[in-house]
Amino acid sequence: MLRLTIVIVAVTGASGRLGRLVIDVLFSRGVPRESLVQISRTRIDEQTRFGDFEKPETLDEAFRGVDRLLVISTIGTQDTVGAHRTAFEAAARAGVRRIVYTSVQNPVRDNPFPPAAIHLRSEADLAAVGVPWTVLRNALYGDLRAEIARCYARDGRWTTNLGEGGHAFVARADCAAAAAAALCGDGHLGRTYDITGPAIVTAERYLAQVRERTGARIERVEVDDDAYERHRAGFVADPANAGTFELFTGTGRAIREGHLAVLGDGVQTLTGHKPQPLEDLL
Repeated sequence: MLRLTIVIVAVTGASGRLGRLVIDVLFSRGVPRESLVQISRTRIDEQTRFGDFEKPETLDEAFRGVDRLLVISTIGTQDTVGAHRTAFEAAARAGVRRIVYTSVQNPVRDNPFPPAAIHLRSEADLAAVGVPWTVLRNALYGDLRAEIARCYARDGRWTTNLGEGGHAFVARADCAAAAAAALCGDGHLGRTYDITGPAIVTAERYLAQVRERTGARIERVEVDDDAYERHRAGFVADPANAGTFELFTGTGRAIREGHLAVLGDGVQTLTGHKPQPLEDLL
């Protein structure tokens, strides 16, 4: 008698923007609803499993019966490295057979990009836990640069510390498609993929695209890191900018110094389609 093996796929952070997109892609790829486990700190529906990386006691039940697990890296925790490690260790205890983890570009010691040090340690913890893994090093979301462009067009001014550096901003939807492919496909174990847009975009190229799309006259004001930090504090505190995200000072420095000038083929390799360019998001 033929026995069919049912693979149970789980997504953490299922209530977040990326998590919701991954779930939509998995459904579109034909993953049955009964084979997909949605895990979140925020309840989505009655089928959602509660799981909080800062509450280890919740994870054994959250990961029960899971074969393949997407760990969407967390933010806003007191000990982010510890939170990721807790998730990896709980997955190992639960018998998870594959972990896909969302990391960041170029997680090395001298990278001033704020999350780089966290993901350097978390990637090492994942490799040490003993579960087959795939790492997705996602570039910065082009969606956020598209959303904030309206603020620059409104103000006629863009204050930045990017210098002449560039970054291959990626569409969040492409990150989701890549994650779903890594979960469902074969041949990705022990692999690290750079998930980026199709081109390195400098500040001047970005500004030209925003001007073209909006028709606005926008002045670019390049400042040092101290001045940018003061500007950013005021920008994010202004209610008129609610719902937008401005780059951290360390992120701008990392781009300016070339730490995030990474152009990868992960989207094409995993999904079979080219990544969406930033100008399309605009």
